[in-house]
Amino acid sequence: MKLMQLTLIGALGLGLSGCGTLSNLGQGAVRGVTEASESIAGRLTTSGAPDVETELVELPNGVPIDIVAKLRVTDGTPRSYPKPLPAFDGHQVFTLSESRREVFAHRLTDGKRLWKTDLKTPVSGGVGTGDGMVLVGTGSGEVIALAAAGGEERWRSQVDSEVLAPPTARSGVVVVATGDGHLFGLDIADGARRWSVERDVPTLSLRGGSAPLTTDGKAVHGFADGHLMSVDLLTGREAWDTPIVQPRGRTELERMVDADCQPVIEGGAIFAATFQGRISSIDLSSGSATWAREFSCSSALTADWSNVYASDTNDKVTAFDLSSGVVYWEQEALKGRHLTGPAVLGDYIAVGDIEGYVHLLKATDGRLAGRIRPTKDAFLLAPYVRNGVVYFLSEGGRLFGLRAGR
Repeated sequence: MKLMQLTLIGALGLGLSGCGTLSNLGQGAVRGVTEASESIAGRLTTSGAPDVETELVELPNGVPIDIVAKLRVTDGTPRSYPKPLPAFDGHQVFTLSESRREVFAHRLTDGKRLWKTDLKTPVSGGVGTGDGMVLVGTGSGEVIALAAAGGEERWRSQVDSEVLAPPTARSGVVVVATGDGHLFGLDIADGARRWSVERDVPTLSLRGGSAPLTTDGKAVHGFADGHLMSVDLLTGREAWDTPIVQPRGRTELERMVDADCQPVIEGGAIFAATFQGRISSIDLSSGSATWAREFSCSSALTADWSNVYASDTNDKVTAFDLSSGVVYWEQEALKGRHLTGPAVLGDYIAVGDIEGYVHLLKATDGRLAGRIRPTKDAFLLAPYVRNGVVYFLSEGGRLFGLRAGR
């Protein structure tokens, strides 16, 4: 997803959202968008597809990878951006159709379709879950709640702007982030608005956003100005507001620091990163930053008991020590392959790429340990791990479940 968002900026000038537009920024800004996107996302071919810059080396003694599931869970992922993330809840996976108008529920064990609901309106972001509901948002600011068990529509509620990130729910509150810098809390029973908070939106920002996180009575969300905010889940009262990074540079493009990289919570801290900014460890209770390192990210972070792992906008995979932020290892052999966010799979870190490969890296040292190509379709979305199986959704709409062999 990070690759195609950034490529679209350079190719079409459409991947930017916020208060300003390309037309009111002048021709210099348009040129800056093109130049920056090529340096970040790689060169575009004449067909508009991104070049893969790194050839793969042989892995003669690679760890075997077993395909334990190959499930058709949607008719194809939409071409427009942001790409809709699937949602996983127990033994079910929820996805959108290629038209963005239908929601599917499938069983993870065998891929059986459990239900399909036609929304009659296109969804702009991904699918979220929580409190027995499946949650989506539209470009017109409509939030729709479906029953997770059978797909029946429960309610629709209106917020102030388009919903580009998956909503989430916990303790009777649905948390929704919108493109105009608002965070809303809606009642799970009927969608009534309980609270809202907002931050200023920069002139330029990446189209998309991270999903809000909920934990211990709090909702935490990263905004397009590079700030991470924690609010009380029931009242919306601000607990803390911490800048992950301050914008730098002379142009609006250089100053983009969106906190679109999906954060992760581990060991009483939240780890968050920004585009053209930093990766930081922030104490959940106080909002104080315990460490920060220069980093540029627009995909998802993951963590285990010792490290937090991230792939940057140049596809270098890095392991940072949880407590200090010291770089434990870096792996550059996959640079330019347009990686997904990473996932922890036992002793390995799994990432997918745009050519349909899945790579395993040793969690201890980052060494390339295994590789499989279950499809020639691209993997663009961060994977999901359950019971020792990592799931990757392909552009063709198939969900591949992979397990590291022995």
